[in-house]
Order: sequence, then C-alpha cells, then structure tokens
Amino acid sequence: MSESDKIQRKEDSTPLEGDTAEAKQPELQELAVESQKVLRKILRSFRTTWKYYRDSKTGMIGLGIVIAFFIMAIFAPWLSPYDVDFKAPSQDIFIADSEMVNLGDLKNWSPPMGLLAPTKESNMERILLYSDDGVARTYPVDEAQGIVLREPANNTIPANVSYLDYAHFSYSFFFIVEGNLVHEYTWNLIDTDVEYVLPFQPKHFSNLWNGYSDILNTERVAFVIAGDHDIWLISKRPPHAPTGQPAATFVRNMTISDATVIGNPQVMDSSFIDNGSLIVVPTDIGIMAYPINLTTGGLGNIVVNVSIGPRLWTSPYNYTDSNNLTVEFEPVVSENMMTFPDPTSITDDFKKTDVIFVATTDGKLVAYDRRSGSVRYAKSLVMPSIRDYEITGLHPSNVGVLVVGTTGDRGFIAGVDPVNGTINQMGTQYTSVASHIDSLPYFVPGSRMFLFSTVDDSIYLANELMQVNATFMAPGGGSATPVAFIGNIYISSAIGGNYFAVVTNDNHLFTESLQGRNVAPLPPGTYASGNRYILGTDYEGHDILTWLIYGTRAELMVGVTAAFFAVVIGTIVGLVAGFYSGLIDDILMRTTDVVLSLPGLVIILLFAAVFGPSLINIIIIIAILSWAGIARVIRSVTISLKERAFVDAAIIAGASDSRLIFRHIAPNVLPYTFLYMTFSISGAIVTEAILAFLGFGDVNYVTWGMMLQFLQISGHSLDAPWWLLPPGVAITLLCLAFYLIGRAFDEVVNPRLRKR
Repeated sequence: MSESDKIQRKEDSTPLEGDTAEAKQPELQELAVESQKVLRKILRSFRTTWKYYRDSKTGMIGLGIVIAFFIMAIFAPWLSPYDVDFKAPSQDIFIADSEMVNLGDLKNWSPPMGLLAPTKESNMERILLYSDDGVARTYPVDEAQGIVLREPANNTIPANVSYLDYAHFSYSFFFIVEGNLVHEYTWNLIDTDVEYVLPFQPKHFSNLWNGYSDILNTERVAFVIAGDHDIWLISKRPPHAPTGQPAATFVRNMTISDATVIGNPQVMDSSFIDNGSLIVVPTDIGIMAYPINLTTGGLGNIVVNVSIGPRLWTSPYNYTDSNNLTVEFEPVVSENMMTFPDPTSITDDFKKTDVIFVATTDGKLVAYDRRSGSVRYAKSLVMPSIRDYEITGLHPSNVGVLVVGTTGDRGFIAGVDPVNGTINQMGTQYTSVASHIDSLPYFVPGSRMFLFSTVDDSIYLANELMQVNATFMAPGGGSATPVAFIGNIYISSAIGGNYFAVVTNDNHLFTESLQGRNVAPLPPGTYASGNRYILGTDYEGHDILTWLIYGTRAELMVGVTAAFFAVVIGTIVGLVAGFYSGLIDDILMRTTDVVLSLPGLVIILLFAAVFGPSLINIIIIIAILSWAGIARVIRSVTISLKERAFVDAAIIAGASDSRLIFRHIAPNVLPYTFLYMTFSISGAIVTEAILAFLGFGDVNYVTWGMMLQFLQISGHSLDAPWWLLPPGVAITLLCLAFYLIGRAFDEVVNPRLRKR
C-alpha cells in the first residue's frame, strides 16, 4: 500500500467533530430518558406518600405549624415590629434626669464635650460641640431643677480643624490645630492670638497630659504633635506662687531622621512617675523613647527650661519567646494603641518599672519596660468565649489596662493586669457586646462605671468587673456620634450626678445622668417613647417579639440543614451496607456502632469548646453524630428490598450495582428517609437550644436558645415570664410540629399503624 493510500485511509477512519457529537447523541438521550424515569418514580413515590399523609389530621396540623414558621422566617423583616438590632431608647428603660435640644440645620457635629466652670472645678458649666464648617456652639447648663440647656452661644473657629481639646491649667484654654497652625483659644472660645507654626504637616496627636495645680510647680500641661519625621512639644508651667512669676510656655521640635512616625505618640509627664517623664513614639522601625528634660533654678527652684532629650532607646517589633526564638510582630496602628498603666492604681514596687503597652495585629499585648525598652512579656488574651479577635484600642484605667477589640460582628472590652498581662478577676473581667465599640471606654468615678457605645448606636454601662448593667439607645433613632462622658453636675441630694451626651441621628443634642435606674426588662406595654412592645423587652431593650420572629431563621437553618446532611449520610451508608454483605457491611456497621456508642452531648460540648461556638460548627457536629441510627434503619429496609422480584428482574436485565442501589432501591427507602429527617430536625433544634443555654451558642445570630441564655445570665429567669415563655413555647411548638409530621410519615411507611 502506498504512503498516500495510508494517509487517505487514516483520514477516512478518523471521526470528524460532528461525527463524534452524533455518536454521543444516543448516550445523552439515554441518560436523559433514565433521569426522567428516576424523576417520575420519585414523583410517584411523593404522590403516593402524600395520598396517605393527607389523611392524617395530626400530620396536617404539624405541617401547618411548620409552614407558619417558615413564613415567619422568610418574611421576618415585614412581620417584625422592629429591626433585629433595635433597642429601646433610654427614656423607656433608663429613668434619669435628661435633656434634649434641637441642633437646627447644621450637621456633622463633633462628639459633645463638657466644660468645667472657672470657679467650680467639679461642676460642668457648659456643653460644647463644633461642626466642620467652623461653628462652635456652647450650651450653658442650668442646675436649678435638673439639667436644663439654655440658649447657646455660637463662636467662630477655624473650619475643618484636625484637633480640638480643652486644657485645665492655671487658666483654662483650648488647643485647636488647623493645618500646620496651633491656636490657643480662651475658655469661652475667644481667639487669644497665640499661634504656633509647625515646621511640618501634622498627622498624629498625643494624649493631652493635663496636671492642674496653681501651687505645685511640678504640675503642667504637655502636648505632642507628630508628622512623618518630626515631633513637636508644647509644655506649659503654672506661675510660682511665692515669686508671682507668670506662667511659662516652652515649645520644642525634634526631627527623627532614621524612621517614619506611624501612630500617635504618648506623653507621660508627671512628678509621681519614679523613672521620669517620657515621650514614646511608634515608628516604622520600632518604638522610640525620648525624655522630657527640665531645668530649674532661681528663687523657689522654678522651671526655666523644658526640652526633648536625646533618644533613650529604640525597641524593634520583635521579642524572644519561651523557646528562645525571635518572634516578629506588627503593631496595630490607630488612635489609642499605646498606653501607660495608671500609676495611681498599681503597687509602689511596680511604679518603679511601669510598662508601655502596644497591641499587635495577631491579638497580643506587648509590654515594654519604660527604662530600657526591653520586652517584659508578650501575651495573647485568654477569654473562654471569645476567639479569633482583633485588638482595636488600648486605654489606661483604674482597673489596669482596658483592651477593646472585635470578634466577628461583635465587640469586646477587657481589663488586663499590667503586672502579668492576664485578664483580671481570674480571667473573667471582660464582656462581649452585640456590635463593634466606637468610643473610648470612659471611667466615671462617681458611679464607678464604664461608659461606651457601639457602631449600632447602642450605649452601655458596665461595672468595674465589665458586667453590663444597662444598655439603651438615645432617642431619635440612635446616635450620630459616639457617646461621650461630659462631667458632673451637683444639683441636690436627689438630682444630678455624672452625665453623658451624644448627637442623635435626628440632629439633637441628648444628655442624661448616669445616676439613673435601669428598669429593663420591660413587660408588655406602651412606653414613654411611644413604642409598644407586644411581648416586652429583654434586659438590653431588644423587642422579644422581634427576636422571636428572627430567631425562627436560625432554628430552621440549624434543624433542616443538620438533619438533611445526617439523613443523606445515613441513607447512603445504609443503602451500601444493606446491599453488600460481608466485609463492606461489617466495616460500615462497626463504624455505625462506634458512633452510636459516643456520648452525644458531651462530644458536642467538647467540639463547641475546641472549635468555637458557631452555627456552622453546631450543624456539622449534629450531622456527624445523628446519621448512625438512620443508617441502621435504612440498612434493614435495603436488605428486605433487595430480595424483591423487581430487583431480581433488574439484575437479569444487566443493571449495575450502582444502578440497582440508586435507581431501584433508593426511591423505595425515601419515605423512611423523610420519616427520620423530621425526627432529626426536632433533635437538632433542641440540641442547639441546649448548647446556647449552656453558653456555647453563636452570639452572632439571634436564636431562641440564645434568648434563654441571655435570660439566664441576666438573673431575670423568675421575674420576666414575658421573656422566658415565648422562646420556650416556640421551641416546643416547632419540635412538636416536626414530631407530628414524623408520626404521619410513620403511618405512611407502616400500613399497620394507619387508622381503618
């Protein structure tokens, strides 16, 4: 055969693309026909099952209840009287002296600031707000019969200021930063024409160290502003009483040529720190420390010069761990990521070596020694119910160091012992709240409470153990600014106290005393705000009816999803084990026996403790532990079915094992699968409620179990039946509904149980 003939023959024997497609057509058509047959058989099974099922009255009642709950879950936003994040406003749940005034047309206000009276330092005299357009507004406070905000005074200040704060000194004044200009304004916001020109563009601002005294020349005001490579210090010293020397101001600038400043510097400038005053600056190569040097002289040994000394130390972002390995870390850069412990709240021995705290992006606290810059320790926070957290703020307080952070959609606040870096009170001084914290955690000495707010407009009061005592929202749909502690007003023995303030979403200034009475949880009724709570509220002001409706979503998701995966696994294992005898059956059944012998609740609790309390984890572990019983039942049914004549006929026709199992036997076990799925749904719902009640629920979701858990930890189990009964009744009713459906399915698959 010639070469050309071979080539021609090869071309003739090679199928074209169209020929290949035509060859595959019969296979695709056969697959489609088979799929249609399987679908028709499944539909016939459904029709037959429904025919018998609808004759069961209990089954139809259960189905109706389940459909009602599904409607609640799907249409929750329209059926609920409030949004899921709603909390009752303060006038409903927090009874206290308050005042609210309309701010008019101006928008974009700063958080409110309380200003002390010049002659009564303990009493707040005015409340200040300023807007981006350069208007500062002060509301005088009338103390006659409770707080009353009188007609405000408007002052003009620079527009779009980057910093404004109030300094208490031998005279009171404001620091206002506009671009690269630092202005001083008087206590009543009059420009003093005192202006400092910064030799750089300001980017970072320190804490305003404010030690007030008319007598002690060791007390002073210190403020640092930083740019990329510069730090600028302004320090004010009061007049010295014996000599009558006027107050002195010292301004100094230092350039950092070998590094870039990446965050706010911090100032410790006080006489009661044993190892001296210090400026601590976070840079891109590490933490740098500069001393604040004082020169004294003359009659009374007064301060004649204040300067920034040579760098004491630079500590890089690494430390040596317990295994003698170098661990590098990245610091969190935000407004308050470096803190000194409050020296008045720690022991005398520890004051001599007090530390500087820095937070890391992987959730650790790194403690630097102030004298040497060496790392004393680096520790992660250990909180049993909070995992995968990020630290967003550090603040000194009377309980040590306050750590603010986020975990998922929630926020937390914890008190840390500065000596050893662990959470105070045996690891229990922390709390988790429903949203991210957006304010400073203000400590209010008069009430010994911490005040803070979250991005969902909630306002919290927590005691020194970090236990939340009150939660509420400002009137007018929440707050447009973070909550701010504004000071103390003493009116009488019955009226007054410490006050907080916010600018509300509807542009009102709202201020209220912290010396109020928390009356939540609220029983059903209509309250001062005009809101009606049909089933009452919980202790945080959440509407019980709203949470009950939204909780249906999570319960059905857990129940249906966990049960679905359990019956799928159990059905497949049962089909394979029942169809194949011998080794395969033995392996699968011994595995089933092992799963059945496991203590289910104990395993679930351990799983939740190790991997964290989340709905996904709960669904997975329930599915893993629930399939074994289903597998045994399906195996028994499969053994019976494979001896039937239709299976023998399929074998004679040449059907494969997979075709026999999934084409001929599986459709006939579906009624049993549905039967056990209904029972599994009830079990999954009850299991989730148990886990949530025991503290292993997912706090990021509203569930009926979490409602009961919040009830238990709030201590209102015996005096708030409007809170206790709805989730309990809902769990019982939904589980009963699926049980009734299961009983009806049991009558379908077992004809002897049908009523005649």
